[in-house]
Amino acid sequence: MKYRFEEFTWPEIRDAVAQNRVAVLPVGTIEQHGPHLPLVTDVLTATEISRLAIQEIPEQALLMPSVYYSFNEHHMDFPGTIAIQGETIVRYITDIGVSLARHGFRKILLMNGHGSNVPFLDIAARQITIQTDAICAMASWWSLIPANLFSELRESEYPGGMAHGCELETSVCLYLRPELVQFEKAERDIHFQPGKFFFWDLQTPSPIVFQEWFSRYSNTGTVGDPTKATKEKGERFVNAVVDRTIELISEFRAREIRQRVDHH
Repeated sequence: MKYRFEEFTWPEIRDAVAQNRVAVLPVGTIEQHGPHLPLVTDVLTATEISRLAIQEIPEQALLMPSVYYSFNEHHMDFPGTIAIQGETIVRYITDIGVSLARHGFRKILLMNGHGSNVPFLDIAARQITIQTDAICAMASWWSLIPANLFSELRESEYPGGMAHGCELETSVCLYLRPELVQFEKAERDIHFQPGKFFFWDLQTPSPIVFQEWFSRYSNTGTVGDPTKATKEKGERFVNAVVDRTIELISEFRAREIRQRVDHH
């Protein structure tokens, strides 16, 4: 059963709408991930996790072509980063969602692979929901990792060991696309100023939302300890997130879109 949006014909898209399939849009970015990971890391992880989930339940969802570019100006001190202005990515994602809604899709899921996408995708998801008859949600794939799996597999220090090009992202890439990982170049790089309120970690984020130029607190473009990464950890993390994504899609698909009530 087909699940890649771009491979459908227009009558098949009409049928997919009638089947109440969830449109899943992976969004990453092209940016540096240290000397050992490829520029495509954030797109790769979001796309492959989405694909692995959807291929298990193609009757419930379809996979949109991925969005490769996004906001990451703070990485521009490192070569390879392609930076898009925040308002541009908000408008771009909103336009995609509005187009899907105009065709009749009522459930749209943004699968995020880039930390700094969060505020922009949140705004886009809200705009799609407000401007159309559809509902749109956003999930960062690492937020779907069960807490007990972090406790079981993590070896790097907290906070900082799992932040960018880190133990987590490197493990996942070692599992998904090992030929793209230059593991011999991986090195620990945790140089942000330690504090109670300002730190970086994907497992539990800092309580304060803050982002400055990446080169101010990273020497290599990495924040974390990728030397602790293994393919086996990556497989465990990916499988857990794929399972949770399947559950998420199923619950989202079944969610009732209730009538608005104007209390004026």
